[in-house]
Amino acid sequence: MNEPQSTSQLQALLVQAQQALADSHWTEARDGFVKALTLAPRAPQVHHNLALCQLALGQWALAKGSAQEALALAPQLWQSRMVLGNALKSLKQPEAADSAFVQVLQARPGSAEAVLARADLAINVFGLPLQAVAWVQPLLRDAVHGLDAQLTTLMASVYDRDASAQMLSQLVMAFSKRNMHLPKGFLPTLGAPEGRRRGPQGLRPRVAILSPLFCASPVYFLTIAGLRHVAKGSDIVVFNRGHKSDWATQEFKALAREWHDVQETSAEALSRRIHAADIDVLYDMGGWMDPVGLKALSAKPAREMYKWVGGQSLTTGLQSFDGWIGDEWQSPLAMQHLYSEPLVNIPGGYATYTPPPYMPSVPAHKRSVPVIFSNPAKLSRAFLAWVAKVPGPKLFVHHQFRYERTRQKVLKALGPAGVEFICPGSHQEALEILGRHEWMIDTFPYSSGLTAREAAAMGMKVKVFTGDLFCERHSLHLG
Repeated sequence: MNEPQSTSQLQALLVQAQQALADSHWTEARDGFVKALTLAPRAPQVHHNLALCQLALGQWALAKGSAQEALALAPQLWQSRMVLGNALKSLKQPEAADSAFVQVLQARPGSAEAVLARADLAINVFGLPLQAVAWVQPLLRDAVHGLDAQLTTLMASVYDRDASAQMLSQLVMAFSKRNMHLPKGFLPTLGAPEGRRRGPQGLRPRVAILSPLFCASPVYFLTIAGLRHVAKGSDIVVFNRGHKSDWATQEFKALAREWHDVQETSAEALSRRIHAADIDVLYDMGGWMDPVGLKALSAKPAREMYKWVGGQSLTTGLQSFDGWIGDEWQSPLAMQHLYSEPLVNIPGGYATYTPPPYMPSVPAHKRSVPVIFSNPAKLSRAFLAWVAKVPGPKLFVHHQFRYERTRQKVLKALGPAGVEFICPGSHQEALEILGRHEWMIDTFPYSSGLTAREAAAMGMKVKVFTGDLFCERHSLHLG
């Protein structure tokens, strides 16, 4: 092939691939950039764009490699270092990811993208919500990134804050009103499902579930029993917003009549897709873990919608939900003022715990050393100050304590004497450790949800605290 023809073909490939990239058609864009690299193997921007597509498709190892190729050819391409950091984060290499974001900040001081990425790691991996709040403070009024900075601050405040529960709920409601709504009339109202084909048992309701965590997570352990019951008389339609896949994912797939992978779909496109699926009842199991999903639901793409397990820490602030599923302990009717959703309380409990197939047997003899088994983000200043006054040794259990900065948060508050850290390598190992102890100290203000139920299932005593928000009352039914 002569050079003019090769150049022309390359330009055509790039135009097509870049348009697909702009339209979020990730597979088409990825394939186009792969073809382009056969003609221009040393084009750093093409490697970068390929990395973007691979990241969006959940191909994190490939995204890491493509970003490294781009940086080898153009070390100044900070955008590729951002992709590298995000790929490393998804590959569960948070220290390396944080280092990549720090390098971006060294090249571009004040980079909002890098600051927000580090803040996300601080909250969700290293358990340092106050650090995240401090980092994003300068961005709160930023025209482009202020929205993300505000949301980061609100979510960090669920774990550790000085404001009251009512003030935080009001701030979330105001945030949702300003920022989480698709335009009025974005979707037509769904009518009666008269055109739907009837089966031998009549017209089966179509029940949708939306979440980024259809895997071994609280979404599985606290909902699968209820969903199995619903599936007996309804068609389950899954809208999967996450990339995690394991044995529990297969359990969800076994229930699903339809499975839609919508991980990188925009709020607008997701809302239209749910609407087109002709859904009678939708249960949101993403909540504030998935702000894009919440924004999609603001247009009410299903006939009825309820907020249930999954990111169910505090109100969504949306008016589109028909109810918030709780119970007399989690969300007593006297707390309705903290919610934009009408409270729908289930007698006996809002969720049913289903143990995993690897639930360990309970040993006859247990250690009396108290266990604090919780996401380190839940170790608030007030909680650590309370624990510091408890005499005797304490055992902190969580895989995130493998990070030095996470351990230092505890040691700074309690001192090194009598503090032990265990970092289980799996959920099964964590349960085995938990079951060997007599009692667990719950955290506050954000209390344990699934873990408290697991502890109770193994006969442990749980020291319970209480607050006002939904996430502050998870273990009250054990008290």
